[in-house]
Amino acid sequence: MWGKVSGTGSQCTYVDKISGDGASWHVKWNWSGGDYSVKSYPNSGVELQKKHAKDISSIPTSTKRNYDNTNINADVAYDLFTAANINHVTYSGDYVLM
Repeated sequence: MWGKVSGTGSQCTYVDKISGDGASWHVKWNWSGGDYSVKSYPNSGVELQKKHAKDISSIPTSTKRNYDNTNINADVAYDLFTAANINHVTYSGDYVLM
């Protein structure tokens, strides 16, 4: 959590579901102070079957976000990691598509 010394609070990420169709998760975030200074990057990852890029014609995806509080400043990113070596670890890559 970037900038956490600017305020006081906590964050916890909960996994709701993991299946062949994807993942579902939620975050409880409680913070005071440090307005516009504290940044949080909770995330979830799904490991797909490893394939060479030339063998992929499409990657159907979707996202859904709900917020219980309107007093937030949120920015959502969607990343896809790729690597030159098909046996590269799946939590990072040589390249990232955002």
